[in-house]
Amino acid sequence: MSYVIAAPEMMTEAATDLATIGSTLRAAHLAAAAPTVAVLPAAADEVSAAIAHLFSSCAQDYHALAGQVAASHGQFVQHLTAGAVSYASTEDAIVALLQPLTAIADQIGPAMNRLGGILFHAAVKVSIGWLESLPTDFLINPILFINYLPFIIPAAVILLIVISVGMALGVITSTDLNITGFTFPTFTF
Repeated sequence: MSYVIAAPEMMTEAATDLATIGSTLRAAHLAAAAPTVAVLPAAADEVSAAIAHLFSSCAQDYHALAGQVAASHGQFVQHLTAGAVSYASTEDAIVALLQPLTAIADQIGPAMNRLGGILFHAAVKVSIGWLESLPTDFLINPILFINYLPFIIPAAVILLIVISVGMALGVITSTDLNITGFTFPTFTF
């Protein structure tokens, strides 16, 4: 999976800057074309004429290449502008698709929070109720304690997990845990 970060505004700004650079270069090439393509010989001899012809042909080759570079530069600016428009229109389409879902999530969110709170409170009540329903004489008789140990440990672990997750999510507060006169310590996350 490729990770691409594109900012259409920056791409459009870069394309505008590149177009400005391209137009400045084209104006400079046009201004320099006449004096460099038609170089006059320095004297009336054959050597001066040959050197002037050599410089003129080099200038013609340079301006031909400069024209090709300017055309490539123009295509690059067009592609960059098209890419920026494509990214922007794709983002707009995604936002348009997600707006109804966001509205639905905003409507469902409070109900889900209430449902989550109800479920967490129910889990705490059931776990504590189950622990309270165990006979208390196992505290006196160690044999009974060993018999109930396989049931007490999982219930206590589940209770601690439910309370910890509920408090971390903010669904359960320390005042919610005041059950039958016993207050659980407040955990900070």
